[in-house]
Amino acid sequence: MHENQPYPPSLSEFGKLRFGKTSYLLTCVKPASTKPDPPPLFDCKIFDGAAVVHALPSTTVSTFDSHAENVFIPFSLNHLQSSKRVDIVWDVYKANSIKDSTREKRVKGQRRKVTGDTKIPPNWKAFLQDNTNKKELFALLTSRVSNFHFSENKEVNITSDERVVSSIGQSTDIQRCVGPWVSRHKNCCTCSTRVEQRM
Repeated sequence: MHENQPYPPSLSEFGKLRFGKTSYLLTCVKPASTKPDPPPLFDCKIFDGAAVVHALPSTTVSTFDSHAENVFIPFSLNHLQSSKRVDIVWDVYKANSIKDSTREKRVKGQRRKVTGDTKIPPNWKAFLQDNTNKKELFALLTSRVSNFHFSENKEVNITSDERVVSSIGQSTDIQRCVGPWVSRHKNCCTCSTRVEQRM
């Protein structure tokens, strides 16, 4: 026990978990002397689905179905031109986890029921601040991607809670899907939020 609180102040802030800033870690990272050029073709590209949704435009479409068909799926098709496979991973917030407690501290957004024919809200950022909105949107996009017919020699995998839905008709758990692939294939690109916003 600490002098005036049950937990050390390095871990606790008024009884709640203290959060650091990821940017503090940048001081420990040494820049590479030479940056290698990316290969022309990848075995697999792995995307943070939430980062993709935040980065892609929403003003060019009117409904969530049109967003899936005219924005999100074309994003996958574009990356399949330089890759055999695209994996899209959604955030999962488990109860009593660090991510869940971080989410609770964020500003609450505007709630809107997500269906295929629902109109896209004018304030996309506020819409994405509501966790129920995001959960329903991610589920809709997963459904549309899994039902889309991609080329036979291409594969798209997208998470659905603790499962992975594949364009080639298989469903498996995340560990069996991603783990062996990344360990077997060196030419695999995990794309960050910074990469997404340039696409």
